[in-house]
Amino acid sequence: MGHILWVEPVFKEMIWGGNQLKEKYGYAIPSDQTGECWAPSAHPNGDNTIKEGEFKGQTLSKVFDEHRELFGNIKDKQFPLLVKIIDACNDLSVQVHPNDEYAALHENSLGKTECWYVLDCKEDTKMVMGHHAKTKEELVKAIENDDYDHLLNKFDIQKGDFFYIPSGTIHAICKGSLIYEAQQSSDITYRVYDYHRKDKDGNERKLHVQQSIDVTTVPYQPYDIENQVEETIENGKRKELVSSNYLTLNKYDMTGYNKVKNDKPFQLVSIIEGKGTVKGKEVKKGDHFVVCSDQKEVDFDGCMTVMICTL
Repeated sequence: MGHILWVEPVFKEMIWGGNQLKEKYGYAIPSDQTGECWAPSAHPNGDNTIKEGEFKGQTLSKVFDEHRELFGNIKDKQFPLLVKIIDACNDLSVQVHPNDEYAALHENSLGKTECWYVLDCKEDTKMVMGHHAKTKEELVKAIENDDYDHLLNKFDIQKGDFFYIPSGTIHAICKGSLIYEAQQSSDITYRVYDYHRKDKDGNERKLHVQQSIDVTTVPYQPYDIENQVEETIENGKRKELVSSNYLTLNKYDMTGYNKVKNDKPFQLVSIIEGKGTVKGKEVKKGDHFVVCSDQKEVDFDGCMTVMICTL
């Protein structure tokens, strides 16, 4: 019998967080300013605990470190991927993430390439993705002049939109968004701009302007996701949202029984809509688990939307 690791999410309170993780998913969040659910995650800043089975009570990072055979014996020093659900009750900072080389040199971390799937959003919800500067000099000038209205590429979004965000891309989730995020397992964020918001003590949040200038790709290069693969499965559809050097993300819209093969070192699985069973175990929207490399196929049954993130 192969291993499936059922994980307990970790929640993060944020200045911009809300209560949608409770309202939409039934999570026991710490407050009505909860911005992030990390699951599955083995990052030290949000290491999931295994809920049941052979490794009950252990962290995902511990199982990864001590039982590498369950993860295809990959050579990575740390667990390479991380999944979040993000509730943006208010605007997140305008930010950018470094690549692996810069992050290793300056932060002793992986870089951060990520992708977003819009789970839900309010009418007229915006997103920031990219910028209009043609040179580094233009970028620096706009930042120095606080001219973000002209610098940033901002547009409306809707439920079901998908975005792939390579490291070096200036971006921001805006208020009214509920986002599924799959990313490299990194917690390095460089804030370019934070709307001059102040905390309860009257202080603005720390910015990382020089680091942001260092790592931002100029000019902005939109990622082409036109060639997404879509196929009919036994009961429903599978859509490959992205396949890159860092991660592959598939969305399954299931209308009944499906057997999903696993030929990867592991699969990070999130139920984002509906309910059903996995290997006969009842599951519902908001459940997350890791399919290990020794579990070569998984039986799903029910009407549900399932995200599967792999290397």
